[in-house]
Amino acid sequence: MKKTKSLILLLLVSIATINAQNPLVQSLLNDVQLDSLTNFVKQLSGENAVIINGVTDTIKSRQYQQPGNEKAFQFMKQEFIRYGYQIDSFAFNTDGKNLFAIKTGYKYPNRRFMLGAHYDNWPLTTIAPGADDNASGSATVLEAGRVFANYSFPYTIVFALWDEEEVGLLGSIAYVPTIGSNNDTLMGYVNADMLGWDSNNDSVADINVRQVANSVTLLNKAQFCNSAYNIQLGLHIVDPGNGSTDHAPFWNNGYSAIGIDEEYDNDFNPFWHTTSDSLVKFNLSFYQKCSKLAYATIAEFALDTLNTVGIKENTLASQFQLFPNPFTKQITIRSERPDLLISAVVISDCTGRIVYESQINHQAPTLLISENLERGIYFIEVFTSEKSFVKKIIKQ
Repeated sequence: MKKTKSLILLLLVSIATINAQNPLVQSLLNDVQLDSLTNFVKQLSGENAVIINGVTDTIKSRQYQQPGNEKAFQFMKQEFIRYGYQIDSFAFNTDGKNLFAIKTGYKYPNRRFMLGAHYDNWPLTTIAPGADDNASGSATVLEAGRVFANYSFPYTIVFALWDEEEVGLLGSIAYVPTIGSNNDTLMGYVNADMLGWDSNNDSVADINVRQVANSVTLLNKAQFCNSAYNIQLGLHIVDPGNGSTDHAPFWNNGYSAIGIDEEYDNDFNPFWHTTSDSLVKFNLSFYQKCSKLAYATIAEFALDTLNTVGIKENTLASQFQLFPNPFTKQITIRSERPDLLISAVVISDCTGRIVYESQINHQAPTLLISENLERGIYFIEVFTSEKSFVKKIIKQ
């Protein structure tokens, strides 16, 4: 009898897991090709030649002072253009240049999820493959560009490639203060840095997280994806997460972010920052699993219009009053600037689930929302003619 109950329970759990999957995300993961991932690594690490502007060349090093750094930038830009993306770039000093490929959302074009990796490498030698650090992450972003191009998403997805991480996270540090300058809102960032090394074949990957904004919500989604899509990684949660790669500037500025890496504590790559960091040392099955985890996490969020993660409050919030707070039946939003029009209001609960959404075309709306909300803490995002801001509200 116990055995029968166990089989029934296992069946129910399996059905629940299948039902939890988004078929589009599963289709997207099925499109990921290990040969494509490894070919990108080979091209970025100098093992295979690349064609840039019709000329065959080899990227011998991506270190920021080497000619291969610019070659890598041009090659990756060319690939994203080939897949049909809108391209942007950001030169943050005389040497450094970030690359962005943008897939605009059809419903929320100004709300962005971002997948990124740094493309520069080390050491300072004329030949430096940098396969694991970080051609692995850059190739993951390029393969995402290839696969995601065939799908549409309500939220915008940005594929970012950072320069000069190895000399102090300069590319991502320069970028973060520009968030919101084009009326965009960063919903969450996933970083990929060193995904290929798993010498003990235990399939353990690190997820770096900190208690900043709703970074834990991103972590929870990654854990869900690992189970729901049968990715089969062992996830080692690092909290507080590693501050020496490109997720750190997002945390430091109050944005939601996580970082996916191979396991650093118990199985660190001994070829890190040496000329022996090559693809032949990868655990290829592990590498593909790490990439799929990043893809599933971003795709789940970018497809989900019922749930969202939190957003950093900005200084615009100080120019608005929300009262009463706590509230019982209604809450009023009042602007101290008559030139700022409110276009929309979205309210989410503490899990990130959207519980109220309304389009508004006047300055100081009164919201009659009490009948749909239970008592508790919520986050209200107010969209204005400039940008959005988030405040915490309490329903009594």
